[in-house]
Amino acid sequence: MVAKVERSTDSALCGLKKIKFRAGNHAGFYRVLKQRVNTYFEESRRSRYADWRLWVKCTLFASLSVASYAAILTTNCGPWQTLLLANLFGLSTLLLAINVAHDAAHDSLTRWPIVNRIIQTVIFMLLGADAYLWRLRHVKSHHTFPNVNGCDIDIDNTTFLRLSPNQPWRPYHRFQHLYAPLIFWLADVHTVFWQDFVYLAKRRLANMTDIRHPFRAYLLFVLGKVAYLTIILGIPIAVLPLPWWQVTLGVLVMTFVSSTAFVLLLIGTHFAEEALFPEHDRDGYIPHDWAEHALVTSIDWSPTSVLATALAGGANAHAAHHLFPTVSHIHYRALTPIIAQTAAEFGLTYNRTTLGHLIRSHFRFLRRMGRPLVGAPTSSPLPSGLVPMAR
Repeated sequence: MVAKVERSTDSALCGLKKIKFRAGNHAGFYRVLKQRVNTYFEESRRSRYADWRLWVKCTLFASLSVASYAAILTTNCGPWQTLLLANLFGLSTLLLAINVAHDAAHDSLTRWPIVNRIIQTVIFMLLGADAYLWRLRHVKSHHTFPNVNGCDIDIDNTTFLRLSPNQPWRPYHRFQHLYAPLIFWLADVHTVFWQDFVYLAKRRLANMTDIRHPFRAYLLFVLGKVAYLTIILGIPIAVLPLPWWQVTLGVLVMTFVSSTAFVLLLIGTHFAEEALFPEHDRDGYIPHDWAEHALVTSIDWSPTSVLATALAGGANAHAAHHLFPTVSHIHYRALTPIIAQTAAEFGLTYNRTTLGHLIRSHFRFLRRMGRPLVGAPTSSPLPSGLVPMAR
């Protein structure tokens, strides 16, 4: 189930030029890389989809989520024990989304698209997020032009955080490295109660124009929000021997913890000192090809670590994810050395670090982006006559 999205054309937008990638000096990189990745799958006799390793993670996180929720309703714990169980539920559901629903959104979980859609929809419902809108933003916007203003929703709709040197600077950004944690705490609440509603109404989103959602998208949107509020608030308030305000406060604390964990695992993979933020020229060309763009805008952290991959769902191997988004993250530990070796042979940058360094780099990046820069744009980064175009 996808939106009807009409890509911008010259005639549709009065002769406006499109933004596109230019064939760079390393055009053979992706061809060689794909050959080597295909060889890996042939020799290992594996498909690009998830295997038993991911299903083990799915069973573990789903069991923790169900067991913790059931314990909240049936064990008659005190307020503090209930809060601990609530956070276990929130974190296990988040890990289920990162590891399983994310693959499903990219159709890399199973070979059956309808199964992927059902799994993603159910898991995202437990987080309160609309799976259809998230897929639209993440797959069709962010993955096309990461870190390019006007094309990447992850930087285009962040009023209170300046996440690109090509974004307008505002005086309050000077303190963004200090107030950013508060925004991180509110990420889930913002998505559930504001962002989804805004995106449902939008007709232009980053590099997509004339967006028209099917009726079932609106229906599932309403059903998903009602189901989330019923599971998270309605049933606990009706069952638990606690006042409604304590239950509501506990839910808020749970969302704060889950939101912070989600942001810290992911945000530095694009927004840190090591990442580049390419601009297009006056003809609309980004000065390198798509594969090189995926490398220079992504940062890996501990990409071959079993534990990191088990928790981050392959987000720690971000270069592999952007270069091969339709391959399940369960294969990224094997693909990352291939990517690093091939990049080195072609003289391309491959960013790799640890989670601790990446988080520190992210906050240094926020502080640097909070400084007023001479010549920094004060309006839309898209010059007149330019609109984005997918690869």
